[in-house]
Amino acid sequence: MSLKSIIIFLFFTLLSVYFSFLNPHEVEVYFSQDRSLQLPMVVLFLGSVLLGVLVAGFFHGTLSLKVFFRNLKTIGRIKRENKTNIQSEKLLEEAENLLACGYISKAVSKYRKILKILPIQVEVLVRLGNILREQGNLDQALELHLKAAKIAPEKIDVLYSLADDYSAKSIPKKEIEILDKISQLDQRSPRFLYRMREVYLKSEDWVSVVDIQRKLIIQTEGNATKEKEKKLLSQYIYKNGVQHLNNDNFKLAISEFKRALRENYQCLPAHLLLGNAYLKTGDHRGALKAWKKGYASTKSETCLIKMEDVYKDLGKVEEMIKEYKGAISGTQNERKKVLAILLGLLCLKEKTPQETIRIIEENTNFEKSIISSVILSDAYKQDHKETKSKKALESVARQIKIAMFDFKCSVCGKIFDEWVDNCPTCNGFDVMAYSPTINS
Repeated sequence: MSLKSIIIFLFFTLLSVYFSFLNPHEVEVYFSQDRSLQLPMVVLFLGSVLLGVLVAGFFHGTLSLKVFFRNLKTIGRIKRENKTNIQSEKLLEEAENLLACGYISKAVSKYRKILKILPIQVEVLVRLGNILREQGNLDQALELHLKAAKIAPEKIDVLYSLADDYSAKSIPKKEIEILDKISQLDQRSPRFLYRMREVYLKSEDWVSVVDIQRKLIIQTEGNATKEKEKKLLSQYIYKNGVQHLNNDNFKLAISEFKRALRENYQCLPAHLLLGNAYLKTGDHRGALKAWKKGYASTKSETCLIKMEDVYKDLGKVEEMIKEYKGAISGTQNERKKVLAILLGLLCLKEKTPQETIRIIEENTNFEKSIISSVILSDAYKQDHKETKSKKALESVARQIKIAMFDFKCSVCGKIFDEWVDNCPTCNGFDVMAYSPTINS
């Protein structure tokens, strides 16, 4: 017997003695009008206490049994859940391993087994749905992701998967609706910004694309990645400029092309179309200035070719010749040869064959360049030097015969005079193909 029980027993014993001492007389208890029972006061008192203890014990016992059965039921449920969880975790591990090894159909089968055991497994619903979408089963993928969204309406992965489903099914309204939900949970992360950029790119909303791209640059980590994103920003601003140019909004186009160049001064398309926009407004000087800066930044001969057309229209070919000569003097190797050919052709058109001959002979290896030899032949003929013209043509014929036995790598584009199994430049195997090539 516990100390607590002993104390209670002693308390009631002393209380009974106390009542017996104070109340020695009997009490008559009536059960009906003609039936009664005389009891000593102490017996009545102890009987009442005993009855109260018995009633309390009964209710306590009933409650204890109820709690016992409830706990028994809970323990059974927990055991079943633990068994289910262990089984699903084992299947999930097997599915992940199969997926990592490339056994997609077997992994899908495992995922489906998990969902039969545990239909509310959100992670499995998302992964299986993503696999089915990649396999082209868009309806079933959407069904699984909608089910996952009901279970976990604020889980980011679920919402992104839903957005991908609507994108694949070409339902932009629903896609944007889901992305709006994501924006309430996560509007600053690179993942969300990339996703929104993709949506705006599809609709060619370049203003929104630029706005998203600026936010993305702020959130991007790593210098290399940040520089890449800055170049993309320049490209998107340029696209907005093209849109204005196509709509004949030349001033806005010029402004956007300049903005694009401030982000990336080596953006050749922006230099070229900036000149075109100036030309549309009749500003020849602005166009020439834009292309001159474009060549200085990118070293692209396209800028010089555009300048040549404008100088021809203005009747200032001499200015263009100066530009070509300046470019040649500051250039070496292959680019120098290309510039010499462009200048040589311009001089040939201007009926200055001696200048053409000098430029080609000084700046190109014409004996190994078919185009240079052709220009020389025309220049000699224009200069009434038939023998040298004929000799240049013979050089052309000889080079063509040699070129008929060239082999070109389909990967890196390099040309060789013999076939090899592996390209000496890129080491690609079985990439050499017969390719007669005309050298410039």
